[in-house]
Amino acid sequence: MKKLKFKSNQILKLNNQIYFPYLIHKLPNKFETFPINSIIKINTIIYINSNNFNKKYQENYIQTLNYSNINSNNIK
Repeated sequence: MKKLKFKSNQILKLNNQIYFPYLIHKLPNKFETFPINSIIKINTIIYINSNNFNKKYQENYIQTLNYSNINSNNIK
């Protein structure tokens, strides 16, 4: 059994895959087109595999998390 590994900013890393957290009312526009096996729901947070997004979106998302008031630790 694999363990879930959370970083301090709530990004999920599972089996060397990175999952971005989203709240239900803040899902990305093309959420319906993502494969169902790339989406994980834990409590009220929906995690979407970063492979579903282009590289620029991934970098912007991580940068946003790094500078948000909620998340004080940087992703490296």
